[in-house]
Amino acid sequence: MTVHHVIVGNSIAGVEAALAIRRRDADARITLVSGEHAHPFARVSLMYVLCGQLSLRDTELHGRDLYERMRFERVHGWVRRVDPTTRTLHLDDGATVGWDRLLLAVGSRARRLPGTDPDDPAVHHFVRLEDLERLDRAAVRGRSVAVVGGGLIGVEVAEALHARGLRVHFLIREPWYFPVALDGRESEVVAAHIRGHGVDVRTRCAVSGVEPVGEKRRLRLPDGPLDVDLVVAAVGVEPATGFLAGSGVAVHPQTGGVEVGDDLRSSSTPDVVAAGDCAQVAWADGSRRPEQLWYTARDQGRVAGLAMVGDEVRYRRGTWYNSAKFFDLEYTTAGWIPASHPGAQVPPSEGWTTWYQADGVRTLRVVCKDGVVKGFNALGARWDHTVWLRWIQERRALAWVLPRLAESHFHEELDRPFLAAPTATLTEGA
Repeated sequence: MTVHHVIVGNSIAGVEAALAIRRRDADARITLVSGEHAHPFARVSLMYVLCGQLSLRDTELHGRDLYERMRFERVHGWVRRVDPTTRTLHLDDGATVGWDRLLLAVGSRARRLPGTDPDDPAVHHFVRLEDLERLDRAAVRGRSVAVVGGGLIGVEVAEALHARGLRVHFLIREPWYFPVALDGRESEVVAAHIRGHGVDVRTRCAVSGVEPVGEKRRLRLPDGPLDVDLVVAAVGVEPATGFLAGSGVAVHPQTGGVEVGDDLRSSSTPDVVAAGDCAQVAWADGSRRPEQLWYTARDQGRVAGLAMVGDEVRYRRGTWYNSAKFFDLEYTTAGWIPASHPGAQVPPSEGWTTWYQADGVRTLRVVCKDGVVKGFNALGARWDHTVWLRWIQERRALAWVLPRLAESHFHEELDRPFLAAPTATLTEGA
C-alpha cells in the first residue's frame, strides 16, 4: 500500500523532509501544504528583497519544476485544525487533506510588541512573506520608522529601511545591542558603525506603549516620547502552532514548540513528526526548546523525513555556527560563546579564559576552557567558520590556534591578514 506523507509547511525543513522521503521511497505519495508561497524560498534573504537587491524569485531554493520532477503534490492553503483521530487536516477554505504520516514544519510567527493593537496598520513585523509585502507598501522614502528589538531581524530591517531612504530609529531594550551574542566591547563597535550610517541607535530603551497621534504613532520611551510614521516590532519569534489547540498534539506550555523525542516524533500523537522552528528539540546544555536557525531547520527536516519512512533516527545538533552582517560589518561565530549581558547565566570563572583583540572595527574573541578553545566571535573581517569548527572538534589549545589564525581568514583584495598581536588581552572567565 502506498503511504501518504503530508507535510505542513514548504520552507526549508518541509522541502528537505520531502526530498529525504523521496530518496528513500520512490513510490511514496508526498503532499506539501502551505498558504504562504507556491515555491520554497530562503527566508533569510527577505531583507534583500526589501532592499530591492533581489526579487522574490531570486530567493527560491529550487527550480520551479521541483514538484513535478519529484512528484510532490502541492496544496495551497492554511491549516486551521488537525484531527489525529481521523488523520485529517482542515484548511481555511473548507477543504480537507487526509494523511498516513504527518510532518509539522510550520516555522515561526513574529512575537507581538506588548501594548500594540494587532490590527494597527502602522505596526509591522518581518518574519513571513505577508510581512514583507505589507512593509514594502508602507516603506516610502522620507518616512520615519522605529525598529524595536536588538537582534538579527531588527538590524536587517533597520538596514533595509535605511537603504530605502527612511529615517530609522533602532530601539534596543537591553544594555547593549545583541547581548545574546556580543559582549559590551563588540556591541559598542557595532553600534558606532550603525550610527555612522546615520541611524539613531538607542540602548536601554524599553518601549512601554504605542498609541496613535493623528497619522503618527507615539512610542513611550524612558527618555520621552518618540513620534514616527511606522513601527517594526522585531522582538523575537515563536512557533506558529496556535492551530494545534485542542488537537491532542502536545505543545510546550511556555514556548509553544511541538513536544518531540530525539527522533523528532511527537511525544503524544502516533505518526506525527515535527521539525524546524516549531519543534521542541534538545540543545547542547540539555534543555529542550525550539531552534530558530535556517541550517538547523534544514538538518531537522532531513532527519524528520527519515523518521517518516520508519528509519531509526536521532537528531543532535552539531557545533553552533552563524554569520551575518551588521550593515556592511561582517559577523562570524562558531562554537560556544555564552551570553554576556548582566543577569545572563555564565559558567564560573574557574578554568575559563577569554582572549580578545580589537583592531578598529575588526575584533576577535576566543573563549577557552583549561586552555582548549571552545568558541570564536569575530567582527569586521571574513572568516571560514568550517576551520574554526574543525579546531574546536580537534580540541586545539589557544596557544596552537593563535599562530594559525591566518589559515581561517578569507584574504580579500586590499584586506590585510588578522594576526594575533601583543595588544590582545587574556582574562579570566567566559
